[in-house]
Amino acid sequence: MEKKRLLICGTGFGKIYINAISKSDKYELGGILGTGSSRTRELAEMFGVPCYTDMNDAIGKVDGACVIVPNAAGGGNGSAIACELLKKNIPTLLEHPAHEKEILDCLKASSKTTPFMLNPFYRYTEAVSEFIKLARYMATKSKIINASLNCAIHVLYDGIDMLGCALGDISKWKLGDASEGVETALSGAGNRTVNAVIGEIPTMITVNTNVDSTDPDHPMHLYHEIGITFTTGKLILVNTNGPIVWLPFAKIPRNANNTLRFENGDAELNIPSGIVLSGTEAPSVSQTFSRIWTGAVIKALDELFSQDITKKRMDGQYQIFVSRLWSDICQRVGYAKLVQYESVGDVKAVYDNIINK
Repeated sequence: MEKKRLLICGTGFGKIYINAISKSDKYELGGILGTGSSRTRELAEMFGVPCYTDMNDAIGKVDGACVIVPNAAGGGNGSAIACELLKKNIPTLLEHPAHEKEILDCLKASSKTTPFMLNPFYRYTEAVSEFIKLARYMATKSKIINASLNCAIHVLYDGIDMLGCALGDISKWKLGDASEGVETALSGAGNRTVNAVIGEIPTMITVNTNVDSTDPDHPMHLYHEIGITFTTGKLILVNTNGPIVWLPFAKIPRNANNTLRFENGDAELNIPSGIVLSGTEAPSVSQTFSRIWTGAVIKALDELFSQDITKKRMDGQYQIFVSRLWSDICQRVGYAKLVQYESVGDVKAVYDNIINK
């Protein structure tokens, strides 16, 4: 099978895409579009592909494009670049987050047959995909009681996408006011919590609004933690890349006199009270970059190139709902607040002590 040649626009997070595509047996790099910076030229030279500063020079030489330039919320023009590519009938994957108008502009710019997809990214990672699958399965065997999402402000959009996929629908919601953050010397105003009803499901959304001014991807920030409580137990995605924990709600049996009975004869009593699901253990940071994220890029591209007009409309409408809810929550919790963490501490020393104690 002939590989599809892809134009990569943006070389920040775009380096993840470049790394994934360079190792793929279905896709290959067709060029890098940038402003002509030394970083862009260096990457193009490293991977042996053209470095473009004008997208028109790439037309006819590529089969698709990945736009990993920030959109309006990040102070960039990613959606405008995507629109221009779509007008030239180039299948285009646009990285999130995006405002509703940006998504609509891209859909309007594309022809009926030209694939376009906003990529929420994390839903294609291994642990999140498994969590979504398990949540949808458990919903067929029991009822959802409530849900929760904890995350940092800069990954709120994808957190909403993940939660919506797990719940099955986010087309309707009602939000309460955000709790007041308490100012501290280290963490600014800290977390802000919004009580919500998504569909008919009570949901608590806690957002850490702080961003380290010297390191926007500071590891002290809380990434995604999602919990869904069912009548049969609670399913928890402990962190973005796992593990997944299931806390089953086993019924304690009673005898004819309504007295608690703890004999081992009842099979349900032998179910562990908490289970880390096999295969969902959290990877190392190195494995995240080399396997988890590269795999997610390829899955997203597979979705793009298998897209038909019905799927395109459904994907677009769903992301519009995600974008609207994201905007509503941001208005309540406030946008990012810059802070400075003095030190993250000695992570390696703590790791060694815990593992080798």
